[in-house]
Amino acid sequence: MSDAEGRALARLQADDGEALTALARMVVDEATETPLRDIASPRWVASQLKAVLEAGTHGDQVRDWVDRRIAAERDRWSTDERTLRQFVVPEAEEPLRDLLGRAYAPDEELVFRIIDQAALRGLVRAVLADSMARWRKRVGDVDKGMLGGLGKRAASRGRGLFGNLGSMAENLVESVKEEVENTFDVRVGDVTSGANHEAMRAIARYIADPEHAAAFGEMRLQVLDVLLDATIAELVVEADKLGPEEIVSVVVGATRAAVSRDDFVERTEARVAKVMEEAGDGTFGAWLDEVNLREVWADTTTDLVAERLKAVVHTERFLSWWSELHA
Repeated sequence: MSDAEGRALARLQADDGEALTALARMVVDEATETPLRDIASPRWVASQLKAVLEAGTHGDQVRDWVDRRIAAERDRWSTDERTLRQFVVPEAEEPLRDLLGRAYAPDEELVFRIIDQAALRGLVRAVLADSMARWRKRVGDVDKGMLGGLGKRAASRGRGLFGNLGSMAENLVESVKEEVENTFDVRVGDVTSGANHEAMRAIARYIADPEHAAAFGEMRLQVLDVLLDATIAELVVEADKLGPEEIVSVVVGATRAAVSRDDFVERTEARVAKVMEEAGDGTFGAWLDEVNLREVWADTTTDLVAERLKAVVHTERFLSWWSELHA
């Protein structure tokens, strides 16, 4: 190795990393200034996506790996008594609370279409039926003191005046009571079904009322607090009820079916080409400028690339490549 080559290598391996940082910055700037359509062709992107997805869904290797990870994480977190709040940084919680606590009134018709579902209709129907059953019980309690007593009094007085007329009066009162109860049993289903639609509409109207917007904002914050104060172990139990392994199987199966289609590459290529066409000569750097993140992204990415380069230039593989480059 010549003296010039040695000095160049020494600068690359210097502790201050000045040369490698400059090189990393050139790479970052070049990448951010290159138009998106020049980085890779739509066909290449589509082909690579198909290759990656095929590799990931071929056989059961990926699914088995994910299942093992889920099992490992389940064991890891299932006894953790820390709360979710301990993992949420204040910088993230504050804007989230501002967003959830904001008072707004949604569109009534939209709310109705969202909540008018079989599960919620069943819930409302059960509440209505339970309320009517409780009302029936209260009526029955009153009945024991009124109609029942009335029949007995009529029977008692009737025996003294008209013989068996009192028994007939008691039987008449009992018949009326039975008819009322039978009518209630038959009609309760019809009543709850008819009232169910109106109840769902009333719920939607209540939610969409601007006067209740602040209250629902407070409710969302209270729900957030309940979740943040729940322990990780509790959340793991609830998440486990969703059957994460089954979800993975569904996703893998759907992906495998989509990728196996003969026109997958062509369809994906067309979509990527459309995105690139809309972007035109646009670059990633231009988008970063719009959101005022270019400087931060460039600095942090440069630091990351430079750190990896510092590790690379000290490896035997790099030294061999360097020697061959200057041979």
